[in-house]
Amino acid sequence: MQCVPTSPPYWNQRKYGGKQEDGWGGSPVCVHQWGVERKIRQSPQRDHAKGGGFAQTRGTEAARSGMAFEASLGSLCVICSAWKGAYGFEPNVGLYVSHTVEILREIRRVLTPDGVAFWNVGDKYVNKSLVLVPDRVAIAAKEDGWFVRSEIIWLKPDAMPRSVKDRPTDAHERILMLTKSARYYWDPEALREPAKTKDCGPDGKRNGRNIWEMNVSRFEGAHFATFPEELPRHCILAASRPGDIVADVFAGTGTTGKVAMEHDRRCILLDRNYSGEGGYEILARGRFKNVLLEHGSQHEANLLARDISFSDLEADASRD
Repeated sequence: MQCVPTSPPYWNQRKYGGKQEDGWGGSPVCVHQWGVERKIRQSPQRDHAKGGGFAQTRGTEAARSGMAFEASLGSLCVICSAWKGAYGFEPNVGLYVSHTVEILREIRRVLTPDGVAFWNVGDKYVNKSLVLVPDRVAIAAKEDGWFVRSEIIWLKPDAMPRSVKDRPTDAHERILMLTKSARYYWDPEALREPAKTKDCGPDGKRNGRNIWEMNVSRFEGAHFATFPEELPRHCILAASRPGDIVADVFAGTGTTGKVAMEHDRRCILLDRNYSGEGGYEILARGRFKNVLLEHGSQHEANLLARDISFSDLEADASRD
């Protein structure tokens, strides 16, 4: 794989539909005995339906009244301390970061020597203070062997309004640009932008900055935590060539796949819940079919649509 633009579940923020639980850590030979499942009362995001999962339309503040739900923090094995739960709902941020490193390690193993991964990671407030999740992930990734080449700021002009009175409203997210080698493929021409000062070349443009201003995606489907198409487009054009393999390990409705197809890249899409209850297979296939029709192709889109564990990543990559 040459390029991996992806946006994983943020820590303790959003409940996804279908079966999300998996086993993490512990002894591979242990006959696990799971302890008491912990739960927390969770305030819904604007796109949550009652009880968690996604609503069919974006909610309003009035509609969200009384819609708090219980979210599982999983359970620990009383013998070997393995954890069973949904990635993103770990009982503490340290465990979330540890699991993130495990996933990133799988990606690094199948990434080409000159490949690039883009990891969109959100932060969270606990007890009136930022947890600094992106910083924790960046440090852990670096210590595990990644080169943290850049921190990209996704500036959102249409960020959701907040009722906070004691701090500025958050209007950005962070994207970690990670490489497995000091030297990697990068096309600086793909991100050149109009210059607003005198630091331009003969074409009136300058080298692309690490602040990407993009509106939040308004995908009309049963999954609203989609990132805008411009985000993976920037990543794909700068860090891959036509014919290269692009992968998204949290593919959801297939935004990365759609953009990759439009720019003549091959794409591997993985997700924990494609074919199960509330899965994204139908939505993703519909988007790919539209791309093929728009481009006049007579070929049918072949999407690997099955539920996966992160350990399947290498096997899927080797098929192409």
